[in-house]
Amino acid sequence: MAAYESETFDPKLPIRDRDAAHGRGMLIAPALAVAAFLTARPGLAQDEQVGLGLAPGAPQITNVAGGISPAYGRPSESDQDWRFDFHGMVLLPLRVGINSREGTVYVDQKKTVLHTPPVVPGNFETFEYTAVAPDPWVQLNFSYGNPTVVATIIVAARTIQNADSFFNAPDHIGVNDAFFTYRPRVHEAIHVNVNLGGFASNYGHMGEYDLGREATPLIARVSGMGATGTAIFDLENDLQVVTELGLQGQLTKTPVGIQPAAWNGYADPNVGSTFALHGHAALGYLGKAQLGAHLISAFAQDDRATPTTQRDGNISVLGLDARLTLGRYGHFYAGWGHTKANEARSVSGVVRVLNAAGGAGLADEYLGRDADGRINGKLDVLGAQYDLSLANLLQYPGNFTGKSPDIVTSVFGVYAKAVSPVYGYDDVAKLKYGVEVGYSMLSWFALGGRFDRVLSNLDDDSQTHAIWTARAIFRSDFGSQDQVALQYSNYQSGSGVAVKDGQPPQRDPSVDPDGHVLSLMASMWW
Repeated sequence: MAAYESETFDPKLPIRDRDAAHGRGMLIAPALAVAAFLTARPGLAQDEQVGLGLAPGAPQITNVAGGISPAYGRPSESDQDWRFDFHGMVLLPLRVGINSREGTVYVDQKKTVLHTPPVVPGNFETFEYTAVAPDPWVQLNFSYGNPTVVATIIVAARTIQNADSFFNAPDHIGVNDAFFTYRPRVHEAIHVNVNLGGFASNYGHMGEYDLGREATPLIARVSGMGATGTAIFDLENDLQVVTELGLQGQLTKTPVGIQPAAWNGYADPNVGSTFALHGHAALGYLGKAQLGAHLISAFAQDDRATPTTQRDGNISVLGLDARLTLGRYGHFYAGWGHTKANEARSVSGVVRVLNAAGGAGLADEYLGRDADGRINGKLDVLGAQYDLSLANLLQYPGNFTGKSPDIVTSVFGVYAKAVSPVYGYDDVAKLKYGVEVGYSMLSWFALGGRFDRVLSNLDDDSQTHAIWTARAIFRSDFGSQDQVALQYSNYQSGSGVAVKDGQPPQRDPSVDPDGHVLSLMASMWW
């Protein structure tokens, strides 16, 4: 075939000779011509190749808006601008609750019983949640893009299948977030950031770089499919103005007739399609002080919510907060949130307040339901946290790099009070506070201690519990991104403390909480 191709199509031949050679080629057997047609040229570009079907990894979608088909697998025109990043976090805890068996102990039964997960107060969506003994968490962040646009996909799970006793579908989250980030170049004094896709935004994070010691946003969490745009304006006198506006909704609605069950996360057909419109503004100075305001409105207007006579509802959140980043003097945060629920039975978990999802979550934890199942009321939340590094304070004016011994202290607290038309929920005030101290003594070893006190009802001391925690931390070096922690927590629970148990989890006053919890936790982040 090589001889045939060079003789017939040699570009070095004069045109007249090439025509003659082509004439001779037409006399060759048809089978040889077919073979020549089917033989690919070496170095054929990907978009010039002929295939019988799409590559297995090609996007299974039609054209995107504008009639453009994604060129799957092709390199970008400028390899210097585009890059792939991979980040993540893995937290793997083995937690064992220790208690005593009630009633008669039979043959081959021990008086001491072991529970995993521990039977203790503090489910994620409740006010009592403290994150002292955290749940498993695996998160993998994949991103690809350039300085102007980045696509991010986050895969997450709350469990490890080989460590589970049964397959609990909601814990296998899968693709938790998928969104684009656009950073158009507007002006050297104006910085614009637009997120578009499915993601969550937390407002009222009490820590400098995280949600804080309680692992709960103080004001609200908004999640769903939509867009959020942020603009930062650099002003004179080292001032900055930050504005943010977003709109998010959910991709689906729980179908009418579906039965709430463990496998679907107890999906609720009473909830309608919900949308959240939110706006935020802040004034900052030198990156050290910031005053912020937040306004969130989540609403449902869906005729498929059951029953069909159910009123359209909304949840509105107003928040104010302040943040001081004081260098060697530590970090301080204080905030206030006011939530109003109006016929909120149909409002979904697009908005979460203190981790409680939508109207149903607020009803279960703070507002209750009236005789007709309606959800109305108000919730005020106050919170503060202060963090201080002793080494950073003492080494001033030098810079503390984290490569030497240090003592870190945190003081934190959250207060919540409800106003509700439902007896037993109205005028109920809750408070939780604590202190945590960590001593990083060696490059490979640190000690920590923490105390938490949770008062689920300030008018009922029996609903109070305290947690004393001690931990030893092993790591590869100062400031390393890995650690193994051995932890012991002592729970001192009042007689009125009710632990959530069963499926779906319900507060059960008959359950005796575990008094001791041992945890072995390995974690790494990158």
